[in-house]
Amino acid sequence: MKEKLLIILVLSSSFIFSQSKIDSNYVNYFKNTREVPFLHLNKTSFLLGEEIWFNAYVQEQNSRKLHTTTSNLYVSIFNNNGTLKDQQLIHIKNGLGHGSILLDSTYTEQYYHIKASTRWMKNFNEDNAFYQKIKIISKNNKKYSVVQNEKDAFEYKLFPEGGHLIANAINSIGILIKDKNNKGLKIEKGIIRDQQDNIIRQFTTNELGMNSVRLFVKENEIYRFSILLSNGKELNAYTPKPDSKGITLNVVNKNSGKVALHVISNKNTVQELHGKRYRIMIHNTRKFRNFYFSFDQKKQNYFLPIPKEELFPGINIVTVFNEEDQPITERLTYLHSEELFHELKPIVKKVSPDSLKITFTNPTKDIIYSSASFLPSTTKAYNPQNNIMSSFILKPYIKGEIEDVHSLFDLKEDSKLRRLDLLLLTQGWSKYKWNDIFNNPSKTIFPFENGIDLTAKFNSSISSKQSILLFSKENNLVHTIQPNENPWTYKNSFIKKKSTIEFGVNKDDRITRIAPALSFSGGTLLDRLNKEQASNEVFVNEFETSNFKPLKSEYETLNEVEVRGIKDKNVKEDPEIGGYRKIDMEKTITNSGMDLIEFIISKTPPFKPISRVELNGRNVTREPWLLKGVYLDQVKSVHYGTDIQVVLGQPAYAFFIFTYSNIEMVRKNSSTSKIKMPVGFATEKEYYSPKYPSLSNDTFKQYGAIFWKPNIELGSETISSITIPISIQKNITTYIEGITSSGKLISQKIILKTD
Repeated sequence: MKEKLLIILVLSSSFIFSQSKIDSNYVNYFKNTREVPFLHLNKTSFLLGEEIWFNAYVQEQNSRKLHTTTSNLYVSIFNNNGTLKDQQLIHIKNGLGHGSILLDSTYTEQYYHIKASTRWMKNFNEDNAFYQKIKIISKNNKKYSVVQNEKDAFEYKLFPEGGHLIANAINSIGILIKDKNNKGLKIEKGIIRDQQDNIIRQFTTNELGMNSVRLFVKENEIYRFSILLSNGKELNAYTPKPDSKGITLNVVNKNSGKVALHVISNKNTVQELHGKRYRIMIHNTRKFRNFYFSFDQKKQNYFLPIPKEELFPGINIVTVFNEEDQPITERLTYLHSEELFHELKPIVKKVSPDSLKITFTNPTKDIIYSSASFLPSTTKAYNPQNNIMSSFILKPYIKGEIEDVHSLFDLKEDSKLRRLDLLLLTQGWSKYKWNDIFNNPSKTIFPFENGIDLTAKFNSSISSKQSILLFSKENNLVHTIQPNENPWTYKNSFIKKKSTIEFGVNKDDRITRIAPALSFSGGTLLDRLNKEQASNEVFVNEFETSNFKPLKSEYETLNEVEVRGIKDKNVKEDPEIGGYRKIDMEKTITNSGMDLIEFIISKTPPFKPISRVELNGRNVTREPWLLKGVYLDQVKSVHYGTDIQVVLGQPAYAFFIFTYSNIEMVRKNSSTSKIKMPVGFATEKEYYSPKYPSLSNDTFKQYGAIFWKPNIELGSETISSITIPISIQKNITTYIEGITSSGKLISQKIILKTD
């Protein structure tokens, strides 16, 4: 641009929404909060028989913090054809949740897709669901090796900056080349030719297959971008025909104090634009700022320097509107800010030959929420499409896939900032369409869910002297339904799927069966796989499956919840070590009319003092009246015998008594109908390490897992530690994802040395 640039800029009042068509429609379109979910998976490639372990984070897009009110997150698994294989409902509390999915023998295909979404998200035109493609390693997999090279190129596109080219003006054009694995293809030399086959200039691409060139585009001219592959084949991409009139936009964003906006037109356009007032709107769905400028008939190019303090941290959408409030060109750019990120600095110490202690310190006032996956350092099993940074900062705005997410936000150098800028350039316009903003705002068709509403309808008549008891130990639920409550609705419940709920009619302290008809609001989501958002990447597999041994069949029983009783305090049940006798009252014939005081007297040897009596863990030795009126039919078990204490110079007797809980008493004396819940929230399980055949072979080193820790919470100015097994590995790779209470994001890869 040899012509002198005109600098003219008017800034509108920040964040003051005017009554213009653009501003009011924009505010209305984004007024309803949007949920953005992210799943941190412990791996992305799995051995058949393992579980997918995940920690869920749900961001509220307007605040950029964890969503405090959302509760129902649906995690669905689809096969490559988009058929739903499985679905779980995850309970989200204050934006966080966790779960697992067992990859049992029914997972017969090599690839599946995980999707996380909510019912509320279906109200919006844009798909902000989380997607991740996973691979299952089994003995049925064929060995193959894919080597990336130029002959595998399958996508080659050009992206005029701003969406179109202007004739007889300098235009910026983005270049994108990918191979068949959807990975960027580095090109050392490409050639640009005009229609007369003249070489105009050369170009290259970076390791992500991207670059951009500035090119003077002649009227009616179409340019050919040629690359020569290693097999001798030539690939070509062509520029679109330039517009004879109009404007385009070029954004220059470097590590400086300003972002330069170049509004470019041509001689055919400036006469028509003279005196017209155009608007540049910089926005990010939460806030916006307007900048205005007017055209001069002598100037074709306008340089608009925007101080970075006038932009928003993260993604900024730059849209140019004409005098009729029509969007005519748009570009996404990124403003780096340290307020977006937080870094953990764990301290690692070997505490035994087989374990490491990892200590996390939080010196800030924020609360930190994170999760960590621990894998062998040679792992090939962790290749997520997105981390929490790209999911929350980039994905809400762009339509395409993102490559190399782990180093994308390391922007201390101009070259790395340019790499991210090229990614945004090759995305075209943002995910949010102005036609939708103006003409198709979201409609609240699907409710914002908070738990599940369970409705019970009883066909049997219930008299005024009766009531219905509902209880479930698994859901910690006890409720009495009155006769006039038919049907009865349990609103906003968090009932577990496959848990048991019991119903019974209570009359004269006797419980009889009653079977209601149940209906549910929620619990399942009619969902589909958006193949435009789901990855089409073909995973590289260099694994020799002949050496693969499927995990032992014990995993098939691991989906059953293991319930362990809590041992009675202070009760020594082994008589060989001087323990107490135990009477299981359910299996013993007793006089049910005898109360506990009479029972204790009957079991105490003559002239033996009593040193201690405990009732359900409470010492009632000095409160014997609490035992009066407690009859043996209420007692579950009694432990008694000689105590370790000595009273008046001789061994004394002690009694430890445990009664039935209210629910257990109802069950003991009743006949109820038991219903297993067909819908509900998934039951969270504690992580267990699979039984790998070996911890030293390639199967484990490439695709095994060492440890998984969800829900790592660090209070403000606190220290917390976890201990993990070493699993005979020299080094362990840790992948940490997380967020702070103020919305700062954490995504780190750390190598832990075990020697």
